[in-house]
Amino acid sequence: MATKTATKTRTAPRDMSPTWTDCENWTESQFLRQFHSAMQYYRLEFSGKDLKPAVIKWMTTVGCTKEDIANFKRTKDNRCNVTMGAIASCLLRGMPAVRADFNQGRDTTVWLRNEIVQIINQGKDDKDDEEVVEAKPVTFQPSIQERVRDTSYAMTAEIEDALEAWNNDPEEFDPKAFKVLNLLKGKDAKAAHARIIKEYYGRQLAELEELAGGNADEQLREGYSHRSKKQIRKLIDFLREIDTACTMLMQEAKVNRKPRKTKAVPKDKIVAKLKFMKTFEPLKLVSVNPTDIIGAKELWVYNTKSRKLGKYVAEEYKDLTVKGASIINFSESSSVQKTLRKPDEKLKEFKSAGKVALRKFLDTVNATDTKMNGRISEETILLKVA
Repeated sequence: MATKTATKTRTAPRDMSPTWTDCENWTESQFLRQFHSAMQYYRLEFSGKDLKPAVIKWMTTVGCTKEDIANFKRTKDNRCNVTMGAIASCLLRGMPAVRADFNQGRDTTVWLRNEIVQIINQGKDDKDDEEVVEAKPVTFQPSIQERVRDTSYAMTAEIEDALEAWNNDPEEFDPKAFKVLNLLKGKDAKAAHARIIKEYYGRQLAELEELAGGNADEQLREGYSHRSKKQIRKLIDFLREIDTACTMLMQEAKVNRKPRKTKAVPKDKIVAKLKFMKTFEPLKLVSVNPTDIIGAKELWVYNTKSRKLGKYVAEEYKDLTVKGASIINFSESSSVQKTLRKPDEKLKEFKSAGKVALRKFLDTVNATDTKMNGRISEETILLKVA
């Protein structure tokens, strides 16, 4: 007795390729989002080799010669790139080759034909029997700019719905009903996203403001001739709401941005150009390390040539430091110097003076005060910092 063998019917896998049905009625934003989405789909799902048949099929539909098709088939599969295959696939599925508001109105088929001709010329010496070592397929990694742009367009779905609502019933459209700022914040829009969205809708806003101001060209006036001034004003108000929301997000980002940390310059590098006398044998004087000046409140110096003893006092709320060959951040009124008549005796007294005595040490010198200029020379001993 014969037995029936149950057979399972295999369901064909669902074709997830992007579709272009009714694309002639899409807005510029809808078309652009679909194009970027399609490019990303093909880059992630296929290699250039996988998409080469789509390019060949497209060539047969646009009247390419049999010789050209054969020459393209003969080239190595890895010469066909993903972008070519993706464009050909989209064209086969109904994407228009020319659209006035896309790619500056250029014909996509012209670009694709040029790419095919270039590959045929580059691969004219490819041999059928040549063993081709295929590299492992590389997963497409979009650039940061592409990621930000695609994410920005994805954030505008509700904005596009609002524009569609105006298009369907401009009389009932209320621009104040859409809280664009809250919408974008809810999608975690950053300054980079806001900048792209602002620029994108800014073009339409500029056109409508020209129209409302009476400066539009004939083509623009004709395009909105079926709309009343009140209806156009509603759309302008909504587009301005988008512009204001994006501007606020960009400004908030500036306020919240953490200041860059300034890298501290090594002290020895700061004082590298400071010229001073390290030792003065006649009076047994030795300079302190010049790096100690940085951050100090006082610096005592002695000029071995002019016999002047001076004191630099830091400005209020500041510390002394060095710039080139000079001392900076000192108070001009408090920083003075006096000439010593008997430097050996006075400097011995200086060395033994404590903190309190140093405060009025210059008052004990019987000489006229002169202002300090900040310059340190090769005749100057750095006596003390405090």
